[in-house]
Amino acid sequence: MRFTEIRLKARRWFRKYKYLILAIFSVWFTIFIINYFMANKTVKPEPITTYDVRSSVIDSSSSVSVSMNNRIEEMLEEYIGYCNEGNYQMAYDMLSEDCQKYELNNSVVNLMNHVLVKMPTPKKYSIQDYSNIKNNGIRMYIYKINYTDDLLATGLTNSTYSYTSEKISFYEEDGEIKMNIGDYIYHTDIKSISENEYLKVDVVGKLVNYSSEIYEVKFTNRSNYKIVIADGAEDNEVELVLPNETRKNASIEKIILEPLSEITLKFEFPKFVDDGDISQSLLFSSIRVMEKYSGVEDVPEETIQSEIDNAISKFSMTVNVVK
Repeated sequence: MRFTEIRLKARRWFRKYKYLILAIFSVWFTIFIINYFMANKTVKPEPITTYDVRSSVIDSSSSVSVSMNNRIEEMLEEYIGYCNEGNYQMAYDMLSEDCQKYELNNSVVNLMNHVLVKMPTPKKYSIQDYSNIKNNGIRMYIYKINYTDDLLATGLTNSTYSYTSEKISFYEEDGEIKMNIGDYIYHTDIKSISENEYLKVDVVGKLVNYSSEIYEVKFTNRSNYKIVIADGAEDNEVELVLPNETRKNASIEKIILEPLSEITLKFEFPKFVDDGDISQSLLFSSIRVMEKYSGVEDVPEETIQSEIDNAISKFSMTVNVVK
């Protein structure tokens, strides 16, 4: 009897609260299913990127201020707009005077030729602060600019994007932003001389690109003999001296001075502007004052060596290039 009463009470209780019980069970079941799937789901890790237009690629601890970066971006947009429109004079006028002189030889046509290589068709572009340096106390911001085809502008379809790039540098002078294109960074006058009774070597100036240095050097032969600066007969005839190493001239050429003559030449050496090294000097290690000189092409090795051994004078010259 007692069992029957308990069963009846239980049935009445379940009838009274069946909807509540059903709701609680539904919630519990839903939570169980969600937990089950979440526990067995494979989570694909999201890539973490530190990309920031203002952060230097070479030194991530160095960056461009927001205000400076905004001014640079506005200037780039205007410059590239002129280039895409073919308005080369307006684009040329935006460049620093040094860039116009030393990179473009004061010629709008040279700028046009440069643009037609980098942007032969209307281009879209992306920018990234690449490296920040100081030149004579002036901070320079070197940006890498990537140019890609604007397919909407060209009307091309089913085409791959062509890709060109260059380094464009910026610096502030008298409150104005100056811009250099074509990997050109800066030029500096040196006017450093080394001389003796036979030869005067005058390093006139240095042009710094992002990945090379080009030195303008004037040679004056004071003697009545031929002077050989370089002809390939000796090793390492022209070198750039750095604190811990030397760099060879990028192009090997023959440099022979006729008696009482002078010549001005340019020497290019591989060197990144942001490598932390300061160029010390130019070394001409195998200068020969020749009483007789037959050259080195199609000349027997014995003859070449004999003429070197009998040279009137053999010496090296080091010319300081630290301003």
